[in-house]
Amino acid sequence: MWTKGNYRRIFLDMHINDDKEEYLSKLDPEHIVSVMKEAGAQMLVVKSRPHTGLAMFPTEYGRMHRGLKGRDYVGEMIELCHKNGIAVQCYFSQIFDNYAYETHPEWRMINGEGKNSREYEDYTNDSMFRKGRYGLVCPNNEEYQKYAVNCLTEMTEKYQFESIFMDMPFFPEVCYCPTCRKKYYEATGREMPTKIEVNSPEFREWQAIREKWMGDFTKMTSDAVHNVRPEVTIEQNLCMIVDPWVYCTTDEVYNNSDYAGGDLYGGYLQASFISKFFRHISKSLPFEFITSRCDPSLSHHTTTKSKDELLQATMIPLAHDGAVSVCDGMNPDGTIADKFYKNIMKDVFAEAEKYPKYIGEDREIVADVAIWYPTHMKISMSENGGDIVNDKFCKEHIDTKLNMAKILKQEHIPFDVIPSGKISDCKCQVLVIDDIVQILDEEMDEIKKYVKNGGNLYISGHVGHPDLLELLEAKSLGMTEHNVTYMSPTAEGQEIFVGFDELAPLNIQASMEQLEFKGEHTVLATLALPYTMTGTKDFASIHSNPPGVFTEQPTVVLKDLGNGKLLWTGSPMENQSPYLTKKTVGRLVKLLIKNPSVQVEAPACVEVIQWKKKDGIQLTVFNEQENYPFIPVNDIVITLPEVVKNAVDVSTGEVLTVTINADGSSSIYLPKLELFCFVDIK
Repeated sequence: MWTKGNYRRIFLDMHINDDKEEYLSKLDPEHIVSVMKEAGAQMLVVKSRPHTGLAMFPTEYGRMHRGLKGRDYVGEMIELCHKNGIAVQCYFSQIFDNYAYETHPEWRMINGEGKNSREYEDYTNDSMFRKGRYGLVCPNNEEYQKYAVNCLTEMTEKYQFESIFMDMPFFPEVCYCPTCRKKYYEATGREMPTKIEVNSPEFREWQAIREKWMGDFTKMTSDAVHNVRPEVTIEQNLCMIVDPWVYCTTDEVYNNSDYAGGDLYGGYLQASFISKFFRHISKSLPFEFITSRCDPSLSHHTTTKSKDELLQATMIPLAHDGAVSVCDGMNPDGTIADKFYKNIMKDVFAEAEKYPKYIGEDREIVADVAIWYPTHMKISMSENGGDIVNDKFCKEHIDTKLNMAKILKQEHIPFDVIPSGKISDCKCQVLVIDDIVQILDEEMDEIKKYVKNGGNLYISGHVGHPDLLELLEAKSLGMTEHNVTYMSPTAEGQEIFVGFDELAPLNIQASMEQLEFKGEHTVLATLALPYTMTGTKDFASIHSNPPGVFTEQPTVVLKDLGNGKLLWTGSPMENQSPYLTKKTVGRLVKLLIKNPSVQVEAPACVEVIQWKKKDGIQLTVFNEQENYPFIPVNDIVITLPEVVKNAVDVSTGEVLTVTINADGSSSIYLPKLELFCFVDIK
C-alpha cells in the first residue's frame, strides 16, 4: 500500500474564488506534475472540493469552478500523476463550504449571538477563521449530510485515487442552529447551555454529545468513500487536535481515519510532541505531518521558509515514522512557485530520501516520562463561568503539556506522548497528568493498571477523578480565591526548591487547587497567600501581591504508592515562565525516575530520542532552536547505561568515539550537530 512507503508529499492548496476571469486562467496540470516529479514528490494532494465548495471537475452536485471552463482538473491531475509514478490524495472540504452556505441558508451554522459566519465583517483577523470569508454549514443538518455523502460518492465512483483528505472535521464555533437545538433537546430534554460550567454533569454531558456528533459525522463521510472503494485510505484532518473543547476534535474523529495526520504550525517543539502522539494513535504508518512552505503560515503567501527550516520540519516527523507534506497555496491565476520546488524543496526531499531505511514499525521509543494527552473535554478550570458565545477560548489544556515537554527537553529527560487507551501498556517510569479536568472511568482504570505495574504518577493542578483522590488519600477543598499564590518549601523540599525559601516562596500567577490529606505523605511545600485579596483595590504593595499569609496547607506532596510513588502539585507549575520555577519542575520529575535511560551533556535546545531496535539501539538527535539561522551545537556527550561496541552517525558515515565508563555505562561523543543526526549503535 502506498501509505507504507510514501514519505515525501506535496499538499497543493487551491481555495480560489471564481468571480474574476483571471482566476485559474494559467492553470497547467502537465507543468504542475512535471515540477512536482522533479522536486521528488511521492504523493500530491489534488484539490477536488475546496472551502469555496466549487467542484474542480464536472459534477452533478453543486457547481463547478467557472475558471475551469468545463475542464476536468481532477481527472487530468490523477492521470498525469499516475503516469509519473506519483500517488494521489484527493481533497474534500467538510463544513467549510461557501457554495452550500450561499445556496442553502437553512444549512448554516448559527452561533450564540444568532449570527452566521458570513454576517460578520472582521477581515483584519489574521487567523484562518476570518469572519466573512468562510461559509460554515452544520454537520448535524440532514440535508447537508446527504449532500456531502453524494459529493463524496460521486468523486469516489468517478476517479481512481489512493487516498482522500477529509478537511475541517470540527465545529469552528458552538452551533445553536435549529437542528442542533432539536437533537440536543431530544437526547436530554434540556435546552443547550450558554455558560461554561466545568464541573456541571449537564455541561459535561452536553460536550460529550457534541463530540459524538462530530464522530458520527466523520464516520458518515468516511463510510461514504469506503462503501464505494474500501481500499482508499482516509485521513480526517486532525489539525485541531491541539485546540480547545469547542472544536470537538477527539478520539471520535481519528477513529474514523486509516492513519493520523493534520496541518500544524506551532514550531519544532509542537512537531516533536505531536509526532510522538500521532505515532501512537495512527492505525498505520507513516502518519502525516503537514507544514507550510510559507513562513510562518499560509497567510504569508509569498514568504518561503529557508531550506534548513523546511528540512528540520521534515526530519522531526520522519524520525518518528511520519511522512511530511508541505502545504503551499496555488496562486489565484493557477501558477505555482516553480523556483521553490526546483530548488529548496528538491534539496529537502533529496536529503529526506536517505533516511526511511533507518526507521519503521519495528522500533520502540525508549523514554523515562510519558505525557498523557486525552482529547475529550479539552478545557481548563480557568474558563469556568465564562460565556460560551465568546469565541476566544483558552488553550491551557495543550499549553500545559507543551510546557512540560519543553522542560523535559531542556532537562534532557526523554519523554513520550501517549493517548488514552495506551496508559496501562506504558513502559515509562513516570506518567504525567497535567491539570486534566475530567478523567473518564475507563481512563482511570488504565491509570490504576499502570500504577499496579509499578508506575509513578506526576499530577499537577486539578485532580480529575475521585479515584485519584483515593490514591492520594485526600479530599478536595476547592480552588483558592486568590489568583496569585505561593509555594513555600519545607525542610524536606528545600533541595528541590533551589532559589526559594520561606521568605521568598515560589510564585504562581494563578489560583491553586487545595487538598486535605490523610495517611502518610511528605510535604515538600505549603501554601502561602498575599497579604490582601487579589483582584481587588486593596494592596500591600501597589505593583505586586507579596506573600503575607503562610499556611500549613500542603501544596506539593510526595507519597509512596505500592511499588511506585505519586507526586502532586497544587498548580501546574510548568505553566510559569521563570527559569528557577522550570528547574524546580525538572527536579520534581527526577524524584520519580530511578535509573535514567540516557544522560545528555548538551544545551537545552538539543533533543535526544532513543529507539530500541531488534538489532541494536538508535538515537535521533535534533537541534530544535526555534529561531533561524540555527547555531551549530558542538561537543555533545550522550551516556547510555549499558556497554556499546560502536556508534555510527549514519548522516555522515562517521564512526563516533565511545568511552566505556567505570560503572559500565557508555559515553558517545558527538563533535558537531548542525540540524539533526541519526546514530546507529551496536
